Amino acid sequence: MSSSASDHSGGLARRSVSALEVGAQSVANIAPSAVIAFGPAAMAASAGNGAWFSFFLGTLIALVIAYCIVIFARRRAGVGSLYSLVRPVLGPAGSFVTGWALFIGVVAIASGSLAGAGFFVAQTFGIDALNSMGGQIALDIVILIGALYLTMAGARRSARVSATLEVISISLILIILIIIYFKSGHVFDTAQLSLSGATVGGVVFAIVLAILGFVGFESAAALGEESQDPFRSIPRAVVGSALLAGFLYIFATYTQVAQFKGGAAALAKSGSPMDDLTAQWGLAFLQPAMNFGFAASFIAVVMACITVGSRILFGMGNEGVIPAWFGKAHPRHRTPSNAILAVAPLVIIPTVLVLLAGTAPLGATTYIDTVGVFGYMLAYALVCVGAPLFLKSLGTKGLAAAWVAGIVGLASLAYVFYRNVWPVPPSPFNQLPYWFMAALVIGLAGYAVVFVRNPEKARAAGTFADDAD
Repeated sequence: MSSSASDHSGGLARRSVSALEVGAQSVANIAPSAVIAFGPAAMAASAGNGAWFSFFLGTLIALVIAYCIVIFARRRAGVGSLYSLVRPVLGPAGSFVTGWALFIGVVAIASGSLAGAGFFVAQTFGIDALNSMGGQIALDIVILIGALYLTMAGARRSARVSATLEVISISLILIILIIIYFKSGHVFDTAQLSLSGATVGGVVFAIVLAILGFVGFESAAALGEESQDPFRSIPRAVVGSALLAGFLYIFATYTQVAQFKGGAAALAKSGSPMDDLTAQWGLAFLQPAMNFGFAASFIAVVMACITVGSRILFGMGNEGVIPAWFGKAHPRHRTPSNAILAVAPLVIIPTVLVLLAGTAPLGATTYIDTVGVFGYMLAYALVCVGAPLFLKSLGTKGLAAAWVAGIVGLASLAYVFYRNVWPVPPSPFNQLPYWFMAALVIGLAGYAVVFVRNPEKARAAGTFADDAD
């Protein structure tokens, strides 16, 4: 199904989501507020006064990967996001690997973010019972039920709610940082602007963390069937969300290092950077509002990831790669309701298991999210491989730029993966790549079974999409 003239929405609310709502999907999936909360401190540990510059370089790399995605998104749109986009050049097997890797990514990020949402909701209300393991699990279940209801009630509604939550979160954090700016009067930090004490190795290593802060910026591509103008709004959302996140990261990192008493070294040692920063400047009374902002951001991520994951399953169900049940839409809401319900246990189970193992909520967020990041990186890498091949097959201009972008993007992602596995990190980080590989193998084994039993259905992977004229 690849004709631009066809209407094969499968029951979804085709061409109903505005450009603004499409953009909100990508911004919500990135969750810049959550990154701002802890990213600058982590990067300052290695890059010092060059932490902001590492984010600048990370933004450039994210834009390179975005360019590769846009090469596809300007000409192809579908419910499966990257899964549907790469089909023309990577074929059904490459399409499935891309889709399954992305599915692992969104499910894991949703699960880890759910733990983060529960933690910050408890911090916002300050009720001790909610901070217990049982209280956290109960909170996570309630949050997930709410996210499922909103994502099932309509793509436009879930996008608007996600956008509202993220706007609230970003606004609160920016207001707090600006207030601190005015209180301190320290606007120009010469140590940072001159990269004083920063080393090339430290700045390069911090780029690894910077790139991880952008995962999810392609999320708008999952609304390819529902977007009113997918071939324009999705590319704009992908690039625009990366630019917005990059600006926020650079500003927040520069501000935190400049205003944190003790500079980059002290910031790197902080266990809760934003709490410590507000306390240092007499703004501790704003911490509940700030925690609410972080909670809102994590909830927006959960919703955005469920949106993407359910649409990947929906597309596969319509193609016959998985049972047709997954490809059924809600008759009234016109959302992939069966697929949304199928994603729910995959999101909550890892959260509950890791919490039951005695892991603190934010530790659970870090561990589960890391597994998800590996999935995103593999999907992005395959897009970088496919983008120049796609342009070459079309015989259009821009091939040289596509090759440069593809090579730079692929090399950057390979370096990020390398630094996550070597030198071998301490436990449990050393185990996380194997958890990802296990999940990947399960999907590939399932696809192999489909290929043996019904090769025609296996070859349909990634075909539930539209091509531009």
